[in-house]
Amino acid sequence: MEEKLSFPREEIVDTKRGEAIKTPRTLSRPSHLVLRENGVKASHPSQAKLVDEKERGRLLHFFGNHELLATELMALAILKFPEAPTSFRRGLLETLKDEQMHTQLYLHRMRQCGVEFGELPLSDYFWRSVSSMEDPLDYVTRLSLTFEQANLDYSREYGKIFETVGDSATANILDKIYRDEIDHVGFGLKWFRRWKAEGKTDWEAFRERLVFPLSPARAKGNFFNRQGRSEAGLDSSFIKDLEVFSQSRGRTPFVYWFNPDAERFAAQDSAAGFDAKALSAVQRDLEFLPAFLSRRDDVLLMQERPSAAFLKSLKAAGMELPEIYCYQPNERSKAPALKRKLGGIRPWAWTPDSVAFLSELFARVTRPRKVDTLWNERVRELHSKAWGARWAAAFLEEGEPCDWIVGGEVLGQTAETLEEVTRLREAFAEQSYPSVALKAPFGTAANGMRRLLAGEAVSGALVPWIEQVLREQGSLVVEPWLDRVYDFSIQLEMREEGLRVLGYTRLLNNARGQFRGIVTNGFCQGLDPELVKFIMQRVEGRPRLYHWYEETLLPALEKSLLEIGFQGPMGIDAFIFRDGAGRLLLKPVVEFNPRYTMGRVALELGQRNAATSVGFFEVVSKAQVKKRFGSSLAEWGERCLEACPLRLSEEKRPRIVEGSLLLNDPQQARQFLAAYHVRTSLEELPL
Repeated sequence: MEEKLSFPREEIVDTKRGEAIKTPRTLSRPSHLVLRENGVKASHPSQAKLVDEKERGRLLHFFGNHELLATELMALAILKFPEAPTSFRRGLLETLKDEQMHTQLYLHRMRQCGVEFGELPLSDYFWRSVSSMEDPLDYVTRLSLTFEQANLDYSREYGKIFETVGDSATANILDKIYRDEIDHVGFGLKWFRRWKAEGKTDWEAFRERLVFPLSPARAKGNFFNRQGRSEAGLDSSFIKDLEVFSQSRGRTPFVYWFNPDAERFAAQDSAAGFDAKALSAVQRDLEFLPAFLSRRDDVLLMQERPSAAFLKSLKAAGMELPEIYCYQPNERSKAPALKRKLGGIRPWAWTPDSVAFLSELFARVTRPRKVDTLWNERVRELHSKAWGARWAAAFLEEGEPCDWIVGGEVLGQTAETLEEVTRLREAFAEQSYPSVALKAPFGTAANGMRRLLAGEAVSGALVPWIEQVLREQGSLVVEPWLDRVYDFSIQLEMREEGLRVLGYTRLLNNARGQFRGIVTNGFCQGLDPELVKFIMQRVEGRPRLYHWYEETLLPALEKSLLEIGFQGPMGIDAFIFRDGAGRLLLKPVVEFNPRYTMGRVALELGQRNAATSVGFFEVVSKAQVKKRFGSSLAEWGERCLEACPLRLSEEKRPRIVEGSLLLNDPQQARQFLAAYHVRTSLEELPL
């Protein structure tokens, strides 16, 4: 230790540099200071713990090892890169001298706290992360701009904590280290800018140069220190990008991609015509939504990265954000190559477009599924509303009748010709259902459904639409138009081990049955007492609605999905309606959605609500906002934020008590903007 921490008194010259050495397999240290992979890792200490002097010594033991490792890595860099510029090597030597002093300060202070260096296991993470450096640019990227930059946060944060518990001696040490660290980061930044690739911003070059598991996430601590970074010379755009950056620190990430045009490719059973430049406005504007399905460790693929200001607003609300990778949109677009192992790939839907776009990532998955299990004829059939109508009819016919659940007579039936559409309409009218809905088997509520009201002729623009659907998809689903009073969805996940219920969400649809929004944490709030009783009447201690689905319908669905081989997210849309006699009845299946849904996004957002708060998820269009408010999407979004500022609970993991959040960047949105509003009661929501 004396050799490692002593600095020669005489002048040091750099005239006999010698040959470059190879990184030693093991770091030479006394036996009681040997590094281990399972060495002690620091956790954020509570002030209550740090009142104990021994606990302070244990934390200083962790810090001391970091400073010693920095000293050793700087010595290694001097010996590995003899051809580096003289001024760089001189600066490296001066920073090494600072690190020796920092180590000695920590060792002296930890002894005063009753802890001897080496009595706790020492982690080798720094050594493993930096010692494989191949050139001086690697060194400044990994040590100066990653670990030393992170210490701008840690030294400032812990200095304040030690000051608070009355340990001014340690606080003073951390303040000195903090001041030195600003110089060290500035030194690394100067050389990084000299050596980085031409035409790259500091942020782009920094991200590209780091090798997983190192990432910009390692360059910051628990409390982000903008001032220190600015003093070190980092520019404001780099600081903003780093502040909102997230990436895995160990967990194998999942990759998410938004492909809401999935039904179109499912219908044609091909990825032909896939062109990322010509994707729908929904996909272009709302491609950030899977971020709310992911975890901080995961990856989201996007065409355009949202602004740092937008990402910062989500972090302020306590949202954990994935790492974002952008790709260039064109007719041959493929997912960007990720040079690391992946836990899985999660597009919005597994359909031919996602199989084609994500194909080059399959080899990176730790437990890959065969491509022919992701998309085949049986999975394609599952996407069809015709399959859902047939399955539901067969299920209800075989099951025990329930006086509060409708029979198969109001479920959809398939028509393959215009004449069959007319015949089914007449048959439903004879059963007292004069109005019908016509649905394309592969289509969304926005463009795949038409209403045919009582007495309305099958004529005009409706006929060409029917003929086109029949020509392209082979059939049309015809079902009675019912007096719906309550819409909801069930969010599920099908895994190898079976079907899992994630939750129930309350849907708000307009008079035409088209999506308006979703209420979270308020499934029965504000409903008529008759409707609440219908839903919540107890069976074996559970609301009968939940009990019936979980004990009756879902086991049968699970069996069918296992036979098909389907795995992934699944949603069931359903509603309660009032029949001609005024009775409330449940239509248990409107359609199956073998993909992620807006209901799933809302369910995940609802997990961020405070316990007594309710939320409302909505997607508004440019035309709607213009008509209702006479403003642009960005102006409408700004008004939402101003109307109810964000307020978080005072918990260890704060939750949203009230406030509005924009869920895609309002400055980039052209046609659609998603928002999430949280209030303390349903009456306060902007429904």
